[in-house]
Amino acid sequence: MRLGEYHELRAVREGPPGLFLSDGQTDVLLPKAQVPPRIYVGDVLRVFVMKDSEDRIIATSKTPYAIPGEFARLTVVSVSEIGAFLDWGLDKDLFCPIKEQMMRMRSGQDYLVRIYIDEVSERIACTSKINRYLRATSEDLEVGQAVQLMIADRTEDFIRVIINGQFKGSLFADEWIDRLNMGETRQGYIKRIRPEDGRIAVSLRPQGFSAVLGERDRILAALKDAGGTLPVSDKSSPEEIQRRFGLSKGAFKKLIGALYREEMIEISDHWIKLKS
Repeated sequence: MRLGEYHELRAVREGPPGLFLSDGQTDVLLPKAQVPPRIYVGDVLRVFVMKDSEDRIIATSKTPYAIPGEFARLTVVSVSEIGAFLDWGLDKDLFCPIKEQMMRMRSGQDYLVRIYIDEVSERIACTSKINRYLRATSEDLEVGQAVQLMIADRTEDFIRVIINGQFKGSLFADEWIDRLNMGETRQGYIKRIRPEDGRIAVSLRPQGFSAVLGERDRILAALKDAGGTLPVSDKSSPEEIQRRFGLSKGAFKKLIGALYREEMIEISDHWIKLKS
């Protein structure tokens, strides 16, 4: 019975400490306080299997915030001389050894960690040294591909993200308009893979010319609401375009260029205008 995973187990007998579950080969205790109401011998339960503080294999009906192999933003509930203990949704807190802390953890603070199973103790633990689990480049990704992003941390110019739980990526300032918090997950898209080193830039918006054209109706509606003219053009600053439309300057220029070729708008250095 593999630790740190969910299992579908059958209840085989009851006892004073709780309900014993089995996969047909191994029995494991679901403590009495964890037994859901109206569960009887013969029923099948989905449980998470781990070790308790005395190194006994037990099951829990609670759901952890993340499991081994995953990243999560967790809060430190206490610290000691040997490490920190983080809340991960279960009765037993998750241990982060001092040697696995990027910087000394403090009680009450949130940290982005990766959960793993310690090879020696076989206990579930976590580390804030997440870079060792991430690759900087990938031949498996391509521009325009939809991916899952997790916010890792923020610099002055960009946000570091984790792509599909495997790769490092960068989300630059002109690609987001709302607040993004550490540990938050969003759907994103591969924007660029640098040919010289394979480093990856991502966007929160679909990529490609067809995706940009999908914004045309919103631009036309904004022009109509403004009486036919907007004080923005392909000469405007990236910040102004981002504030008004939530688009990068490059995407905006492609979009108004397409509208111009369709003879829908006129363009000057300082405005765009609907054609009558």
